[in-house]
Amino acid sequence: MSAILVILTTIMLVITGANNASNSAGTVAGSKITSYRNGILIFILGIAAGAILEGWKLSNAVQGKALQGTLDTFSLEVVMGVTFAMLILATTLRLPLPITQALYGASLGSALYVGIPIDWTNVLGVFLSWIVTPLSAMFIAYVLTKVTGRLTFDGVEEAVVTYGFLTIATSFYTAYALGANTLGLIVGVVGTELGGVQTLILAVVATAMGGFLMGERVSRTVGEGMASLGPATGFSSQLSAALVVHLFTQAGIPVSISHSVIGGVLGGGLGKGLHALGKGFLARLAILWTLVPGFSLVMAWIMHGAILG
Repeated sequence: MSAILVILTTIMLVITGANNASNSAGTVAGSKITSYRNGILIFILGIAAGAILEGWKLSNAVQGKALQGTLDTFSLEVVMGVTFAMLILATTLRLPLPITQALYGASLGSALYVGIPIDWTNVLGVFLSWIVTPLSAMFIAYVLTKVTGRLTFDGVEEAVVTYGFLTIATSFYTAYALGANTLGLIVGVVGTELGGVQTLILAVVATAMGGFLMGERVSRTVGEGMASLGPATGFSSQLSAALVVHLFTQAGIPVSISHSVIGGVLGGGLGKGLHALGKGFLARLAILWTLVPGFSLVMAWIMHGAILG
């Protein structure tokens, strides 16, 4: 077992928990339904349930479907190292980076260098799924926002109780989708070297640790932004994001919860007649999301060449 691979994977998972806790805990906490710590607890329970119950559906998304072979220990270290570097870059730019894209691109670059056959038809299908994900979430959120906007309640208390329950449920569901898809993908990639069960345990513990220790600050920022949309719109945005990721999970296709959440927020905002995100932010985001897979592929290739000669 490679100590370097364990360290890199652990760091990646901790950062994943810290960054993605906001997608789940941010809304429930930002809406003042419960505390941020309780929101993080919901996140931890969700990712654990998703990874354990459905993470196996992504176990061969890279090695088995995209790659017609298995990456060796060194190549896996390169994959995780490149993904970590992409995370640092995105953090510097203050933009949400889909770990899925970086991990997938680096895996392709490693496979190209070492000569592992690649199923480009499958790869193209995954790339198209990354385009469909935010668009689908945006459409569903738009429709849900229009529908929920017409609901009526017998008083403010009933509305608060109803949306309180729905927000907690969708927060758990969002974390569940993250655990099933993103954590399932990571476990599938490095599990060939570290062992499936051991990697699953590491994934759940390290991601939970990241969410618990560092997720609260990000959750406050995202939660307050989501809460500004209103309870009905926030619920619609989050539910649509989780639903899209969960549907792709059933097909074993790795997609990004970040893609889906951004699409959901846009759709929810449009449904309410609001501009939820700035044009400049969206432009930078589109450029980053477009370049990351190719850049990760090239970086992995260069690292193999530089080290292996």
